[in-house]
Amino acid sequence: MITQIISAFLILGIAILFLNPGHLAMPDSAVSMMIVSLIVSFLIFAAFILKEKSSDERETVHILTAGRISYLVGVALLVLGIIVQGLEHDIDPWLILVLCAMIFSKFLSRIYTHFKM
Repeated sequence: MITQIISAFLILGIAILFLNPGHLAMPDSAVSMMIVSLIVSFLIFAAFILKEKSSDERETVHILTAGRISYLVGVALLVLGIIVQGLEHDIDPWLILVLCAMIFSKFLSRIYTHFKM
């Protein structure tokens, strides 16, 4: 649990550094190290999320609720980003691709679990 929390904060911290707060001039080596650090932090976080097991029904509900809320927040922020960029007439294709990937993966996982269980 503590490793999940640490890796999540590492991901957030590195992502914020990519925004270049304070307009620091970052050399290519610093950007490369941040990319590698972000990848490693995400892999650690994903490994713990995938290994997450619940001990009882109540904990299962908490895990499922956290997943549902994080999914909805992600989709809502992507939709908000598309709306804002649409008003500026400059929509980043990555926003559309990520939104479609999230919705499609949710759809596929629902179909898989429906027929698997």
